Amino acid sequence: MSRVWLIIKREYITRVRKVSFIITTLLAPLSIALLFGAQVFFMTYSGDTKTIVVKDESSINLEKLPNDNEVQYIYSEESFEALKESYKDKDYEGVLLIPPIDLQQPEGITFYSDNLLSITTKSKIERQISSAIKEVKYKQEQIDEAKLERLKTSISIMQTGIDEDKGSSNTIVATISSYITGFVIYFILIFYGTMVMRGVAEEKNNRIVEVIMSSTKPFKLMMGKIVGIGLVGLTQFALWIILGFGVLLVMGFLFADQLSQLQDVANNPALQTGNSKEMLAITESIEGLKNVNWLPILAGFLFYFLGGYFFYAAFFAAIGTATGEDNESSQSLTMIVTIPIVIALFIAMGVINAPNSPMAVWGSIIPFFSPIVMPARLPFGVPTWQLLLSGVCLIAGFILATWLAAKIYRVGILIYGKKITLKELGRWLFYKG
Repeated sequence: MSRVWLIIKREYITRVRKVSFIITTLLAPLSIALLFGAQVFFMTYSGDTKTIVVKDESSINLEKLPNDNEVQYIYSEESFEALKESYKDKDYEGVLLIPPIDLQQPEGITFYSDNLLSITTKSKIERQISSAIKEVKYKQEQIDEAKLERLKTSISIMQTGIDEDKGSSNTIVATISSYITGFVIYFILIFYGTMVMRGVAEEKNNRIVEVIMSSTKPFKLMMGKIVGIGLVGLTQFALWIILGFGVLLVMGFLFADQLSQLQDVANNPALQTGNSKEMLAITESIEGLKNVNWLPILAGFLFYFLGGYFFYAAFFAAIGTATGEDNESSQSLTMIVTIPIVIALFIAMGVINAPNSPMAVWGSIIPFFSPIVMPARLPFGVPTWQLLLSGVCLIAGFILATWLAAKIYRVGILIYGKKITLKELGRWLFYKG
């Protein structure tokens, strides 16, 4: 056991000291923060304030359009032709002409300018004019707008299980959590599994393994490498979580004004655009994270991270053992192993729409798919018997995969210069030497 520990220690220390490990550990949370910051910035950024001169010829007493940081309106009594000639000299963005219109079918409203409006600005102006026309209609029909607003009802359905101690659920939060956990474990299996394969192949090619195997058994060598690289992955994700919380605090401080602006948009429907509504949904979902019981989700994530990694790392180690520096054979065998991982990701994406469908249930139980599919189902709630069955199957699958990989490992680790086929791998499984 002490020799296995030495191999684990060697794998772990060698890899965490690499510059690539340090860079990726630091860049991942910073990249996420950069993407989030860019999204908030661009959703709240409107560029320079645009001043638009309005020529209202409608004679229907439209309410003045509201000004904000994006658009300022100036009403003019000059003729339309004069405004078209002078708007550039007065540094206006353009001229908005509101001709005599039919309130039931308002047509002919035109913006004159050499510069095209952005889609968000154009949509905002259209909504503001529509709102002004609607107010005129209310007055003509003698409709009490305040009473009409009081009659409007917005419904938000709360979701909770029969056992109220489990807390309330949020569909949006569950969907986001499902997507993130499924994709993260997909990345883990591919990235760290490939790292195991390359590590084994590199030691085989450099003949280092011949020296190591003089003092330890092939199975212990394989397990030491798999566990050591797995601990590297755990360390990296622990650092990502710590750095992620720190980055969120900093982002909250740096973008306090933008988030406050989004809140103002939420309180004023006339200012809302497609982007701001989308961003508000995201911020509301972030608030909903506080009500989620994260303990079972994080525990399940950790279990399936470890179980899935060990399950697939055994296969990747066997590939590295069998192929060594033969890139063509390595790519062919790697494809066979990665196909179930990709299929599992597709099933996990389907889980978002149907978390309790037969496909989702069986996908979360079969070991080839469960490391990705079950964590994607956890935010939606999973029956205890399915969790237990899935866990037992994954552990059994890991034991079987390790046993098969060890049989390949002990033969293939010392074979050089031979083209390895699936038929050859099958013979190694039954090798008695």
